[in-house]
Amino acid sequence: MKPNSLIFSLCLLLGITSCTSYKKVPYLQTEDKRDVINLRTLSKENTVRFQPDDALGIVVNVVGEQSVAYDYNLPLQPTATTDNSEDIVNQGMGRQTYMIDKEGRIDFPVLGLVKVAGYTQEELEKYLKESLRDYLKVDPIVTVRLLNFKISVIGEVNRPGQYNINKDRINILEALALAGDMTIYGKRDEIEVIREMPNGELKIVTLDISKAQTASSPYFYLHQNDQIYVVPNSIKARSAFIGGETSLIVSVFGLLFTVTSVIISVAKSK
Repeated sequence: MKPNSLIFSLCLLLGITSCTSYKKVPYLQTEDKRDVINLRTLSKENTVRFQPDDALGIVVNVVGEQSVAYDYNLPLQPTATTDNSEDIVNQGMGRQTYMIDKEGRIDFPVLGLVKVAGYTQEELEKYLKESLRDYLKVDPIVTVRLLNFKISVIGEVNRPGQYNINKDRINILEALALAGDMTIYGKRDEIEVIREMPNGELKIVTLDISKAQTASSPYFYLHQNDQIYVVPNSIKARSAFIGGETSLIVSVFGLLFTVTSVIISVAKSK
């Protein structure tokens, strides 16, 4: 094969490979740019629901009758923080938390045992507000927060680890952003979401975030204790079986082969 033909073939092969690889890189691709995904509707449909072992922060306020509201709140307790260099005590006061038991209940002041598993934040606020109306002269203000909303991101990301979420919903792209985004070795078409279902079963679902349709998946928005595993691609898998010395030897021989090929091509062209 003539040198010019060889160079042309290599360039063509590189061009085809580059185009194919690039299509796997961008997130949420769609063939029709006019496609619209209503994330607000999807987020409502996939809102986090409380389950056993969740920790809830619930505060009841009564406008004009704050002293009455004390009977419907857990007692205040001192909160303390310590620093590595010296002990520093924060004299602030914080509410105790409600732990949901294995039956999905909490022991709420005055109301007693209340089934809360399966409720969303808004649903539980509404339910408690309606339940307390019989005891109060005015409508109370009830605030509910999930205190142990955590997710884990592992695999081919830049900062794997467990992350505390300080809001009531998060999607998989936001989770990847928390972990510093995927590395170049992560497979965008094979991201596993591992979720423990209310019945105790462990469900593993594979998402392809290179496609826009993935945003319609019920697993696009994450739940408490979800684990996201970014699967490594074949390049990373192969490199795991090649030691550092082997890689160096292969690189040196590859460089020598390239240099030799160039010298022979130049000599023949003269």
